[in-house]
Amino acid sequence: MPVAKRSQSTEAQLNMGGSASSSQEIPGPKTEANSTSKKKSAALSKQLSSIKALARGSDLEKAVATAVLVFYNAAGPDGRVSKGDAREILLAQFQTFTRGQESKPSYKEILADLGKDGDRRIAMEDFMLFIVGLTVTSDLLAEIQEARKQ
Repeated sequence: MPVAKRSQSTEAQLNMGGSASSSQEIPGPKTEANSTSKKKSAALSKQLSSIKALARGSDLEKAVATAVLVFYNAAGPDGRVSKGDAREILLAQFQTFTRGQESKPSYKEILADLGKDGDRRIAMEDFMLFIVGLTVTSDLLAEIQEARKQ
């Protein structure tokens, strides 16, 4: 689908090559990061329930709103997050999709892009493109497709 304007990180998403990057360990179920994640989950639920338009929203609308809230909860006053922070958010909160993908060139490209210029700040639109990129490269996608057949 054509896009009128593309940022550099968007171009990297669309031109996923095979650059290497080191894989990072993802916290397991009993880590402090996970307990913090549970607290943030409760806060997200409260934030979502405060959005009146979502009371009758679809599952997809609520899922997108959740991703947007995760981004903006981490964003600074400029409404952006650093690429390094975006990488950390995705590794911590998108674990099921990223686990086991470390050897895939497309996964490596996405994380390498997030690792470059880690202080550079990105907008929510770019963050969402990283989510889409990680989703379509994930092995979990095939499992999700199979679930719809049941």
